[in-house]
Amino acid sequence: MKVEKDIPIPPKKSRSKNNYVPLLRGMEVGDSFVFDREELRTNSFYVSAQRLGYKITVREIDDNRSRVWLLDK
Repeated sequence: MKVEKDIPIPPKKSRSKNNYVPLLRGMEVGDSFVFDREELRTNSFYVSAQRLGYKITVREIDDNRSRVWLLDK
């Protein structure tokens, strides 16, 4: 290994490829949306909501889709 000096530290990358914060910010309490579970992970919505301090709930509607409701901001 070689020690190097004066190498700038790059900015942090987002922890998630999918950031749903803008979608959740645009919602009002009681609003909901449907998503395809094969394309998106339910956990991603929970993490984004938690970062905002929002409360959501998710329910399966059929074999492939779920609905997310915004409960509280």
